[in-house]
Amino acid sequence: MLDDIKAAEAAAVTTRKNAQLQARSLLRDAEEAANAKGAELIYAAREEAKATVAQAQSEAQRKAAIMVAERGQADKDAAAKARKNLPKSVKFIVERAMV
Repeated sequence: MLDDIKAAEAAAVTTRKNAQLQARSLLRDAEEAANAKGAELIYAAREEAKATVAQAQSEAQRKAAIMVAERGQADKDAAAKARKNLPKSVKFIVERAMV
């Protein structure tokens, strides 16, 4: 009977060691899986941020092109108006200079 108790104690120690090894292995596997998932999430977030920045940059360039075109047209309109009044302006200056 004493041999049975010693055998049971030895089996209990072996079972405990195996359980600890399994627990460490499970923990290590879970950490690796979590790290891999975290890396995937970070990569996806970076890619999404790059796409958002690229889209915003494209939109900004489009708006800038529209603004430049509008301002250019306004400048052309102002120059045309000035050219239209140029003869009157020259006449006025000449008249004032002669007086």
